[in-house]
Amino acid sequence: MKIILNPKYEHLRDYLTRLEEHFDHEGKEIFRDRNVIRTLQTNGLTLCVKRYAPPSLRGRLAVKLYKTPKGKKAYFRPLQLRERGYESPEPVAFVKYNKGLVTSVTYFVSLLSKYRYSLASITDLSDDERHEVTDSFARFAARLHEDGFLHRDFSSSNILFDKVGDRYRFALVDTNSLRTGRSVSVEKGCANFSRLIGDNEFFSELARVYAEARKADPDYCRRLIDKAKGL
Repeated sequence: MKIILNPKYEHLRDYLTRLEEHFDHEGKEIFRDRNVIRTLQTNGLTLCVKRYAPPSLRGRLAVKLYKTPKGKKAYFRPLQLRERGYESPEPVAFVKYNKGLVTSVTYFVSLLSKYRYSLASITDLSDDERHEVTDSFARFAARLHEDGFLHRDFSSSNILFDKVGDRYRFALVDTNSLRTGRSVSVEKGCANFSRLIGDNEFFSELARVYAEARKADPDYCRRLIDKAKGL
């Protein structure tokens, strides 16, 4: 096996070297498709553990030869975000078990976010709360894009939020596909909203505030969003 461990959590090394066993027999499953996510409790911490489904044969060969495993990228991407002042659950470890010459099972371990909501639940809020969250999120997204971060799975379920003090704060999850580099253009930034869930009012307000933050035309931004969503 191979483990990359956040030095802050060196005291969990023995536990994480047996992660496969813990994952199979302990904790609570909170998500399942090809990948599985479980929460595990240890040393007073709640860990969020994602087990990645083995890739196809072609994918396994690519990982063997030149591609970085998703779990490994999932470990390093949040560190990049956190270094720049953005929130993402703190990475604890990347764990890899080899299952033969080209097959492996990988895990990404982080702390479980304490934020109670995802952007998918925005419709459950009052009108005033919904407007405040939308405006705060639009400004957050504008800053994120201007700083060169493009989350390629920018879906409502991958954007967590909660009110901290008198303001709403956001955290990004499932960031293994995050791209970093130069400032993201307004066009690409608006297209990045294509996987969000919301009604017409949500997207109109999102376009208006995002455009204002990026000194762009709100009608142009709304057309870009609609085009990306296939409307």
